[in-house]
Amino acid sequence: MAILTSEEFLGFYPECASWPETKVNGAVLRANVYVAGQVVVPEPVPDDLKLATAMIAKNGADAKTLKSTTQGTYSETYADVDFSEQILGILRKYGMKTPEEVAVKQKLWLI
Repeated sequence: MAILTSEEFLGFYPECASWPETKVNGAVLRANVYVAGQVVVPEPVPDDLKLATAMIAKNGADAKTLKSTTQGTYSETYADVDFSEQILGILRKYGMKTPEEVAVKQKLWLI
């Protein structure tokens, strides 16, 4: 299930309509995967969660600094994607854990 479609993204950010289709689709896909991995997505997807996903897609589309890659299952990490308090507030509303909560959970698994 997609949280946000490319058409919905362009509805939030019509100025991005001049971007190549591959850039729009890639940014939306990466944002959908990120958000789906961070929160429990209710059905139907609320508008504020779609907005947060669109904001992540827009921020991530112009990320230029590749921080690291992982071989095997290919993954990319970008250093300059900014998550505003507005985005984090929306994601926390749907169950996103804080870094401290994630660290505690990881410690519990190690015990």
